[in-house]
Amino acid sequence: METGSVNLPLWGGLVLGVLLGVVLQRSSFCARAALADAFEGKDRGRLRAFVLAMAVTLLGTQLLAGFGLVDLSGTPYLRAGVPLLGLLIGGALFGAGMMLAGGCPSRLIVRAAQGQGAALLTWLVFVLAIMASLEGVLAPVREVLSGPAVQLPAASLPALFGGVPAWAVTAALLGLMALFLFTAPRNSAWRGWRLPLGGALVGLLVAASWYLSIAGADEFSTPAATSLAFVAPAQDLLRYLAMERLGFPLKFGSASVLGVFLGAFASALLARQFAWATPSGPQMLRNLAGGVLMAVGGILAMGCTIGQGMAGVATLSVSSLIAVAAMVLGAWLAQRGLARVS
Repeated sequence: METGSVNLPLWGGLVLGVLLGVVLQRSSFCARAALADAFEGKDRGRLRAFVLAMAVTLLGTQLLAGFGLVDLSGTPYLRAGVPLLGLLIGGALFGAGMMLAGGCPSRLIVRAAQGQGAALLTWLVFVLAIMASLEGVLAPVREVLSGPAVQLPAASLPALFGGVPAWAVTAALLGLMALFLFTAPRNSAWRGWRLPLGGALVGLLVAASWYLSIAGADEFSTPAATSLAFVAPAQDLLRYLAMERLGFPLKFGSASVLGVFLGAFASALLARQFAWATPSGPQMLRNLAGGVLMAVGGILAMGCTIGQGMAGVATLSVSSLIAVAAMVLGAWLAQRGLARVS
């Protein structure tokens, strides 16, 4: 994994994260906002940007796999035996938490980099709750909610459909996504350039992460390819920053999370969009509760809107589709609840 003294995956993750941070900050790419717009009957331009990102990630991932540049078989997404109850409950909790917190984990990082103290505090609570869910006081809750492992009919969509070639399933999904993208109303914000460009660039970066995560691997090593994600790598980053001397190094995932913050921070400064704002009021309590729900939900669902919603779906994983559907349902229920109390 290293060439000489250069750790290629680490530096690749950092650079990738910086680029993603710039794109997210400049395009205002946000899964929460995209779903909120759709639920409220508003312009679905941001939802189309997210769908485009999914499409580009899907195409890029399958091309990398098709040309033998990455092996997706070792990813956690392509497992037939999964904690189905955990995927459903976790996805719903994550979706609800995302709406309460004001953004998914990557969006919180971008908002924190722009100077929003509420987002920074929410992200820190989110990371601490991840640690508590894995190894601390919330671990028993996680274990109960995850439920027993259930054997799905198949791990991937091609296998589920009786061995249909992956390219055929990919083409069908891309066709459905294209239909949604090209039927946008003429007055939609989607008809501009910012949203399509932002979605396409996010998708390219997520797809590229599969290859960069194993960059420099030689013929004698068989590292498992990973993608951009913002749940487990978030705790790895905090451990590195707080306890590096105890043997917690910076890795591909944590380096990419750090890169997103650095890239978004630099972009906000250059665009003169950095403005420090301190958290206050009941809204902060709601945000913190959302951070905890996202943490528990993200662990149970084995990912976030980027990890599961883009990278996981791009592997044609059945479990990822289940998790994403649960996230959307949880977000919808939370949005309805927020609308009633507002």
